[in-house]
Amino acid sequence: MGGPPDRFERDRGGYGAGYGALGRPRGGGRRTSHRVIITGLPPTGSWQDLKDHMREAGDVCYTDVYKDGTGVVEFARADDVKYAVRKLDDTKFRSHEGETAYIRVKEDTTHRDRSRSPRRSPHRSRS
Repeated sequence: MGGPPDRFERDRGGYGAGYGALGRPRGGGRRTSHRVIITGLPPTGSWQDLKDHMREAGDVCYTDVYKDGTGVVEFARADDVKYAVRKLDDTKFRSHEGETAYIRVKEDTTHRDRSRSPRRSPHRSRS
């Protein structure tokens, strides 16, 4: 466990699926279905930088950044998502190393909370 990160960890830009070096979930850890996708992040942008930038929109529950310049932000409320898209899309983002880029913020309509999935109607046999 003390060795270098494996390929999966390097490709994700961290220590696995949404966990930091100490095994703690990134960005607070609460997962929600109120999610936006970020594109255009500079190479030095971290999940902490992204969380700080997106706090203007509301209560950030989870963040992650990937090596391809994309990221994910989950908010506590649906209204926070709408605000983020409306007010933070095409804004100047600054990394902790001072690198800047204009980011795009889009609502993630593909990520749905399983508890909200439609219920199946009971199977009825034909008699």
